[in-house]
Amino acid sequence: MNNRTCTALFLLLAFWLNVSAQDRPPVGTFKGGVLAGATTSQISGDNLAGFHKLGAMAGVFANCVLVEQPKFGLKLQMEMDFVMKGSHSFSRPGQAVNPMAKYVLNLGYIEVPVLLRFRIARITIRNSSDFEFELGPAFGVNIYAHERDVYGRILGRPAFNRMEFSMMGGLTYVFKEHHGITLRYSNSIVPVRIPDWAVNRRIKKQFNSVLYLIYSYQF
Repeated sequence: MNNRTCTALFLLLAFWLNVSAQDRPPVGTFKGGVLAGATTSQISGDNLAGFHKLGAMAGVFANCVLVEQPKFGLKLQMEMDFVMKGSHSFSRPGQAVNPMAKYVLNLGYIEVPVLLRFRIARITIRNSSDFEFELGPAFGVNIYAHERDVYGRILGRPAFNRMEFSMMGGLTYVFKEHHGITLRYSNSIVPVRIPDWAVNRRIKKQFNSVLYLIYSYQF
């Protein structure tokens, strides 16, 4: 192999390494974006089973690259989101009148998730797509709570806790570098309310459980 061939191969290798490095963001890179989506939720401990309460969420996020390797990536992401949660049940035709047969609980939270996002390996699907796993805690502040049954608004029950602490995990499909679709689940770790009314006296604690379907755009 002559000197010209060696030089050409060296330049080609250097060019490929430079392109590969540019394709992966360097450690310490900060990026931000916006997200929005739909939620479906329930309250554990209200005698109603199922994610029947539909809602929405929207927010902003920022993340920082901690590790970036060809087959592994790690980011720390923080969000500030508005999230609708609660519980919902409808009476059925022919069903006897029961206050809990038609029940709606509307909850609104300002939520701050702090998530570690793992990219195990780059999976190329058309336009250099990735799959990322996320896991971490979320801190929430309740900004409203409205509870109604078949007779109207329910009064006199204990208030929901002002603060909420939950854990969440999810899977994100990242495509065309800037766009992402996330399926996420969260559940309260600390009770959001402790019931004291007669019909639910055996129930000691209530927790939020939420499923999210989220679209995100990273700048």
